[in-house]
Amino acid sequence: MRENFSAMEGTTFLNMRNPFEVYKKAEKENLTGKNLEVFVLVKGARLLRVCQKNWNKLTNKQRMLQLGEACKYNQKIWAVFQTEASREDNPLPAVLKRNILLLAAFVDKKLIDVLAYPSPEKLTQIIDINLNIAAGLRGIPEGDLPFDLD
Repeated sequence: MRENFSAMEGTTFLNMRNPFEVYKKAEKENLTGKNLEVFVLVKGARLLRVCQKNWNKLTNKQRMLQLGEACKYNQKIWAVFQTEASREDNPLPAVLKRNILLLAAFVDKKLIDVLAYPSPEKLTQIIDINLNIAAGLRGIPEGDLPFDLD
């Protein structure tokens, strides 16, 4: 079992970067604006989905390590959104900025709850939020989420 975890650790945690690093890398790959936001949101959803899928295959320690890293990544994503929405020079309409701030606070509260009282079911709501926001940024109709998380 430890050998399997080591292989999983290598792939999962090497791919788990700080969202700020992802932004830097994406800039080099010509991802900007909405495409960049879609990229980090889908990556955050993917990390949470991996935790959810592996929940019963891991020891508690392994699960908490993986969950902690996935939640930390998502918290950073939403902290960036919150910071941007709070900027006075942000050109978004006030009502949209307010909604982003409320959603960021909601996601942050859910992530803290997941870390305090871990449950794979609790991850679904955050995954869905990330994917639906990403779909909206890409102009995809509600219900059509073309993101492969597996």
